[in-house]
Amino acid sequence: MSARFAVLLVLIACEDHKSAPAAACKKFGDNCEVSPGKLGTCVTKDNCSQDCLVCQSQH
Repeated sequence: MSARFAVLLVLIACEDHKSAPAAACKKFGDNCEVSPGKLGTCVTKDNCSQDCLVCQSQH
């Protein structure tokens, strides 16, 4: 196998593995993804007046 062919295979294989952005939290206590593969829970921010739900890491 030539080096060029190996590089081409790697580029093709990796091209479609980009993650979509995580959805915003809609309800307190829901599961969410802080970053790709890192689980979190939807919680409310203290002293907040709007958009108070955030995804907080479980670890």
